[in-house]
Amino acid sequence: MAHVLITILGLWLLVLILRSMIRIALINRHYRDWFAEAASRVVYSIVSFKLHNNHDPKTRHLILLWFFPAYLLSLIFVYFVGAMTSFVLLYWGLSAVGTWHQAFLASGSALNTLGFATPTTITGQWLAIPEGALGLGIVVFLFTFIPGYQTVIRAREDKTSWLYVRTRDQPTGVALLEWCQRAGIAGGMKDIWGAWEDWFRMLGDTHSVMPMLAMSPSVQQNQSWVLAGAAVLDAASLAACVIDSADRESARICVQTGTRAFLAIADALGRTCPAARLGTYPSREKFELALGRLKLAGLILRSADADLQWRELMSLRERYEESMLFIAKQTFAPLEGSLEDLQHASSSTVSIITYPVDARR
Repeated sequence: MAHVLITILGLWLLVLILRSMIRIALINRHYRDWFAEAASRVVYSIVSFKLHNNHDPKTRHLILLWFFPAYLLSLIFVYFVGAMTSFVLLYWGLSAVGTWHQAFLASGSALNTLGFATPTTITGQWLAIPEGALGLGIVVFLFTFIPGYQTVIRAREDKTSWLYVRTRDQPTGVALLEWCQRAGIAGGMKDIWGAWEDWFRMLGDTHSVMPMLAMSPSVQQNQSWVLAGAAVLDAASLAACVIDSADRESARICVQTGTRAFLAIADALGRTCPAARLGTYPSREKFELALGRLKLAGLILRSADADLQWRELMSLRERYEESMLFIAKQTFAPLEGSLEDLQHASSSTVSIITYPVDARR
């Protein structure tokens, strides 16, 4: 009876391992898989401990660069241990070996494809074949996806660097619109919003399926893909509400796509319900100052009622701000390092974006 129960337990554990691998590597949908959750929680706890009270940007960036590799290696280790344990139970439960020690040796030998302790029984030899194939699959199959993950990160960082260069390392909504005016494309920004719409769609499709990608920081130490996304959403919101342009609908679609991407990523990172309002929306005074800055840059503003424009802007902004702040907190994004203090900014430097300093805590 004990052998039957042990065999059932081994089969059950093996099914869980295989299901987890299929979910993580093959299915284009995020699952709260137990094995992936366990690996990510352990790595996240270690990183959080290392970052605790550490405010040096260089050190923080170096630590965060290790997050995704550590997670992937931890997940492979979990799969190896789980697969080995399941076959240990099967070897003993099916009486392929005589002792637990022999079961461990046989399982380790087959999983590592070394074959130094293959059982002499027919049952044991038949078990060694699928276990060896599974061992190869865990390493080769999962590592095959690393180039794909790197491609996603490079595509994400390419647009992030694009924005930082054009906004002089101070990515804000107003700064992006000012650059468009200087570049002579403020009257036709359809291509800009279309390109960033594609960027947001890529983020939503990849970072929500594999949320640990969101934990991978920007390649450059002083850059943040979260802040870049927030700046573009603010710029598109302003373009949709206050800029007199034929591309207002394109800007609105960009905001809608970015909002959906941020919501999907936040949910994948563990957001269960909207957080309480943080009171970080720009004040009406700062909104007026931002409008003055846009006028000074030469952009043509709509002649609609200012109160209506304000309410429309806040309606768009409140849809993505909470999820964006949650992502910034979960990914340790150093938002406060790249933002101006609007309480003391002049009208020539005011930005429409303002976030709390403790957004990452």
